[in-house]
Amino acid sequence: MASSVRLDFNLQALLEELSQDELSQFKSLIRTITLGNGLQKIPQTEVDEADGKQLAEILSSHCPSYWLEMATLQVLEKMHRADLCERVKEELREAALRSFNKNKPLSLETIRKGEPKPVDLDEMLVRFEAEAQETEEDVSGLREAKVLKKEMPGKEDRHRSILKMKLKQMWEAWPGDSKEVQAVAQRYTTLIPFSNPRMLPGPFPHTVVLHGPAGLGKTTLAKKLMLDWTEDNLSHKFKYAFYLSCKKLSRLGLCSFAELVFRDWPELQDDIPNILAEAQKILFVVDGLDELGAPPGALIHDICGDWLKPKPVPVLLGSLLKRKMLPKAALLVTTRSWALRDLRPLMEQPIFIRVEGFLEKDRRAYFLRHFGDEDQAVRAFELMRSNAALFQLGSAPTVCWMVCTSLKLQMENGEDPAPTCHTRTGLFLHFLCSRFPKGAQLGDTLRALSTLAAQGLWAQMSVFHTEDLESFGVQESDLRPFLDRGILRQDRDSKDYYSFLHLSLQQFFTALFYALEEEEEDRDRHAWDIGDVQKLLSSEERVQNPDLIQAGRFLFGLANEKRATELETTFGCVMSREIKRELLCCDIICDEDRYSTLTDLKEVLHCLYESQEEELVKGAMAPLKEISLHLSAADVVPSSFCIKHCRNLEKMSLQLIKAKLPENVTASESDAEVERSQDDQHMLPFWTDLCSIFGSNKDLIILEINNSFLSASLLRILCEQIASDACHLQRVVITNISPADAYRNLCLALQGHKTVTHLRLGGSAQNDTLPALCEVLRHPKCNLQYLGLVSCSATTQQWADLSLALEVNRSLTCVNVSNSELLDEGAKLLYTTLKHPKCLLQRLSLENCHLTEANCKDLAAILVVSRELMHLCLAENPLGDTGVKFLCGGLSYPDCKLQTLVLWNCDITSNGCCHLAKLLHEKSSLTNLDLGRNDIGVPGVRGLCEALKKPLCNLKRLWLWGCSIPPASCENLCCVLSCNQTLITLDLGENSLGYSGVKLLFETLTRANGTLQTLRLKIDDVTDELDTLLKEIEGSNPQLTIATENQEPWKKRPSSGYFIV
Repeated sequence: MASSVRLDFNLQALLEELSQDELSQFKSLIRTITLGNGLQKIPQTEVDEADGKQLAEILSSHCPSYWLEMATLQVLEKMHRADLCERVKEELREAALRSFNKNKPLSLETIRKGEPKPVDLDEMLVRFEAEAQETEEDVSGLREAKVLKKEMPGKEDRHRSILKMKLKQMWEAWPGDSKEVQAVAQRYTTLIPFSNPRMLPGPFPHTVVLHGPAGLGKTTLAKKLMLDWTEDNLSHKFKYAFYLSCKKLSRLGLCSFAELVFRDWPELQDDIPNILAEAQKILFVVDGLDELGAPPGALIHDICGDWLKPKPVPVLLGSLLKRKMLPKAALLVTTRSWALRDLRPLMEQPIFIRVEGFLEKDRRAYFLRHFGDEDQAVRAFELMRSNAALFQLGSAPTVCWMVCTSLKLQMENGEDPAPTCHTRTGLFLHFLCSRFPKGAQLGDTLRALSTLAAQGLWAQMSVFHTEDLESFGVQESDLRPFLDRGILRQDRDSKDYYSFLHLSLQQFFTALFYALEEEEEDRDRHAWDIGDVQKLLSSEERVQNPDLIQAGRFLFGLANEKRATELETTFGCVMSREIKRELLCCDIICDEDRYSTLTDLKEVLHCLYESQEEELVKGAMAPLKEISLHLSAADVVPSSFCIKHCRNLEKMSLQLIKAKLPENVTASESDAEVERSQDDQHMLPFWTDLCSIFGSNKDLIILEINNSFLSASLLRILCEQIASDACHLQRVVITNISPADAYRNLCLALQGHKTVTHLRLGGSAQNDTLPALCEVLRHPKCNLQYLGLVSCSATTQQWADLSLALEVNRSLTCVNVSNSELLDEGAKLLYTTLKHPKCLLQRLSLENCHLTEANCKDLAAILVVSRELMHLCLAENPLGDTGVKFLCGGLSYPDCKLQTLVLWNCDITSNGCCHLAKLLHEKSSLTNLDLGRNDIGVPGVRGLCEALKKPLCNLKRLWLWGCSIPPASCENLCCVLSCNQTLITLDLGENSLGYSGVKLLFETLTRANGTLQTLRLKIDDVTDELDTLLKEIEGSNPQLTIATENQEPWKKRPSSGYFIV
C-alpha cells in the first residue's frame, strides 16, 4: 500500500463517529466525486468491508490530500451532517492559520504582545514544496509558479497591475482597521481548491460557491483571491482572472459574453479568441449573484455556448455556471444563502462554503484594537455578547465597527452603555443619532432616505444606481449628510453606485419609513411598490423576502415612545403616534389563528421584545391560553420578557436547542469552563424570569418538555420553580431530554407535589429514572393518578421496585408502559401487583410490549380477581386467536369489571372473533372493543353481528378499522343497525365496502331508529345518489355523525381517545 498523505483534519475519528448505515452512505457518495484514476483503483470489496479506521487508511493512501479534504466536505454536506462538516472546516481553518502564520491566532493576549507577521509567499512555497514530494507533478506545479512570477507577458502584466491598484483600495475603503478582515479572508483560503498552495490542478473544473448572510466578507474574500492573483500567488494555476460584479452587470442590456467580460479591458480586445481558447487557465469571480436582480428561472433559460452571440446578462452568467460556456474555466461565485435555490439546479458538483465572518476570537481581537484600553474593550465585548441576537449580527465586521463606535462614545461621555445593547433597535438608534448633532433638522432628508431603503428592501435591492435615486424621488444631495457620516457608502470603483453600510442599516431605515409621520398623499405615492405594515409583517412575505424580518422587528422597536422622542430631537422629524395601534391590529398579533406555527410565535416574541413597551406586550400576549416555545440562546431573552404577561396561559410546551444553550461545550475544549460561566451569567437571569411563570400564574396547569438539552444550571432553576408551593401544574410530560439525570431531577422535583396528577416520561435516556420515580410514588402525599413510562428499557430489579411502589401507592389509577421492553420476569412482577387486593389501577396499557399468547393466561387471571381494572390496551402484540381465547375465559367471569379492551393489530382472525362473539352473546361487562387492523374477514364480521343482535350484548363502541371487510358483509351490518339499541360508535374505516355496500348502509340508516351516534367509513366515490341519501339521514337521524375518510390511513388509532388520556 502506498504511503499515507498528511491530512489537516482527523479523518479516522470522523469516520469512526458515523453509524454503520452512515458509513455505508459515505462510501457510496465518495465514489460519485470524480478523481480520475485514483479512487477507482481501490478494490470495491476492500472499501465495502472496511470499518472507519480502515477506510481512513485506504483513502489517505490512494487519494491526494487536497481532494480528500474537499470530497469529505461535499459528502458530509450531502449526508446532512452539518455538525461534522463544521468540525472539519474548523480543523482546516486551524491548520491553515498554523501553516500560514507562525504566530497564534489573534486574541486579546497576543495582540497586546505584538502584531502577527505577514505571510511570506516565497517561504510558504518552499515549505509546501518540501511537503509535496509525493509525486513529480506536485513539484513541477510549484516550480511553474516560481517561473511565472518572474516572466509575464506584457498584456497580462498590465491586466494584473490595473486590477491590483483597484483592489488595494478595498482595504482603505473599509471603515475601521482591516487586519481582522484580512485574517478572516485568510482563514478560508485553504477551503477554496484553487487558492490552496498544496492543491495541484485537478482533473475536473472547479466551481466554488461562497454563501452566507450579508456583510460577512464574501466580496472581501473574492477580492482577496483576485488580489492574490495580481500578486502572482495563483499564477501557476491561472493565466487570467476576471472579476464580474453582478451589481454592475445588472444594468447591462443585451451583449455577448466576450463584451461582458472584456468591456473594461480594451488592451485585451485583440487577444480575446486566444484567451478564451485556454479556458482551463481562466478564473472567473462572479460576485454578488443575488444582486443581479434576475427573475426566477432566468439563469437556466435559453442556455448558450457561443461567446459572440448577444444574450441577456442572466442568460450569459447562467451559461457560464451551467458550464455550457467555457466549461473548463474555474468559477468562484458569491451570493447570499437565500439565492442558492436558483443556483443549485445549474451546477454540477459545486463546493459550497458558508462564510461565517468574524468568529468570537476575531470579535474579541477587533474590540481590543478599536478601544485600545483592555478594560473598556472587555466590558464592551461582554455587553454585546449578552445580547445573543446582537452578538450573532456582530459576525459582520461593519456591525462590529458600529457597536464599538457607539459604545466607546458612550463610555467617553460617562454614560452607561448597557441599556444600548439590550436590543438591536437601541444600538442602531444610538449609532445613528450619535453621528449627528441634536436639532440637525434633517427630517425631509431622513424621510427621503427611508423611502429609498424601503423601496430597495421590497425589491430585494441593496445597491442603488444614480438612476435608481431619481426613480425613487431621492436627490444625490439628500445622501451627502449620511455619506459623510458613514451611514451610506459610495462605490470607489464607480461613483454611480451607493449602498448602506450594512444591510441591517437599510432594514432600520425601512422601519423608519413606516414609523415617520407622513401625509396620506405621500404614503399613497409609494403604495405601488412598498407594502403596508400588514404586508411587512405577514409570514408569506417573510418567506419570499427574508430581509423584511429584521425590518419588522425594528419597526416594533421604533414604536417605543422614548426612542421616537430621541429621533425627533435629533433630526427634527415627526414620528407617528398611531404606529403602536397599527401594530396591535396586524394579523400576526390579533388574528384568531395567531401563532399557528412556531416560526410565527418566535417572530412575535422577538418583535415585542424589541419594542420594550410593556403595554404593547400585554395587549398582544393576554389572550394566549397555549404556547409552544422552541428556544435557542437568542430566544430566551425575548421569551422571558413576553411570557410573564401571558395572564391566561394554561399550557406551555418547551423545546430547548442543545447547540445554542449554555454549558454546551465539551470538557476538552479550551476555556470551556470560562465560556460556560459567561453564558450562564448572561442567560440565567432571563431563564429564571421565564420559569417564574410557574409560580405566578395559577392557571398554568400543563407543562410539556421535549427534545431538549437542560444544562445543570437551567435544570436547577426549572426544578426549583415547579417544586414550589406556588406552582399549580397538574399535567407534566417529559420526552427525549438530556442529559440522562435530567429525568431523575425533574421527577424528584414533583415528589409530594400537591397538584400534579399526570406524569408522562418518554425517551431512551429515562431508564435510570425508575429509582427516583419509585420515591415519588411511595411518598405519602403523592397525588399522581396517571403515570406514563413510554419506551422504557428497565432491568428486572427496576421493574420489581416499580411493582412494589405501585402496591404502596394509593392515588395512581392509570399506568401506561407502551413500547417498553417488558421482560418476562418484569411482566410477572407487574401481574402480581395487579392481582394485589389493594391495587387501585383502573387503566393499563401494555401496547407493543412484546407480549404473546402465553402472557394472556396471566392477564386472564388478573381479569378474574381484579376489582378495579376497567380498561386494558394490548394493541400491537402478537396475541393471536389462542391469546384471545384465554382472555375471553377471564372476561366471562361474572365479577370481571373490564369495560374497554383494545386488540388493535394483534394477529386475530375470524377464529378469534368467534371467541369474542360467544362472550358478547352472554351478559358481559365489556362495552368498548377495538379490533382494528386484524384480518377478520366475512366470518368474523358475521359472528360479531350475530352477537350484536342479542339483547344481552352491552357493547357501545366497536372499532373495525382496516379489518378487510368486503361489500358482502354489509348485509349483516345493516341488520345490526336496524335492531341494536346499545351501539353508539361503529368504525368501518379503511375497509373497501364498495359503492353497493355503502349505499346499502345509507339506505338502512334512513329508516333505522337505533342509538348510533358516530359511523366512520371510507367512500371511494360520492355520487349524487349517495349525497341525497346522506341528506335524508341528516333529516331522519340528526344525532348521527357520518365521518368519511380518504385513501390515506389513520396516523392515530381511532380508539385512543377513549382509553388513555
